[in-house]
Amino acid sequence: MNDLYPMTRHGKAVALEALRTRREHYAKVTLADNASLPAGSPMYFACIACGMTIVVGEGYISKPSLCPECEALRECGWLE
Repeated sequence: MNDLYPMTRHGKAVALEALRTRREHYAKVTLADNASLPAGSPMYFACIACGMTIVVGEGYISKPSLCPECEALRECGWLE
């Protein structure tokens, strides 16, 4: 992690601009087809707010629905 994480540390305007940028970027990204991956492979899911790829182990019990950046936005009450 770098010192820019999470963007909420830099204020609401910066964090919401980063959200807009992530949404634009991840709208063009295609996730791996989990069903076609070999056994033991990580599983890939999209953040429900921005589309960022969330990677969890194959044996996951639960997975986050938000990436760390969007979770920080939610905690601040800034996720729209």
